[in-house]
Amino acid sequence: MRPGLAGGDGKVVSMASNSIMRVVGAIRRIELHLVGVKFVGVTPRQVAKIELDIERATNERDEDIAVENLDGMSFHGPPELLPRFAVGDRVTVVTAEGMQIASIRHSPVS
Repeated sequence: MRPGLAGGDGKVVSMASNSIMRVVGAIRRIELHLVGVKFVGVTPRQVAKIELDIERATNERDEDIAVENLDGMSFHGPPELLPRFAVGDRVTVVTAEGMQIASIRHSPVS
């Protein structure tokens, strides 16, 4: 299993140790996105692009972030996320630098 993806047992392994933000919300859109490259001879790659209806977001110091400031942003992760998550799933995403997904897991309704 690739790090950072939730397995059938619900455990999550982090892909990065430098967490920037924790976001909880329902998946509004999930799709494969082709990332362009800037170097000749390098093949473009696919990533999962996930948009959320964000309920709550906190920074690395566990301070709340105004969710309206994150409206319209998308998170990016490995393409293997597509068969594991679907529109409407409630998830917790922890980001690494930028909007790159460090870990993602299903999140029960609280």
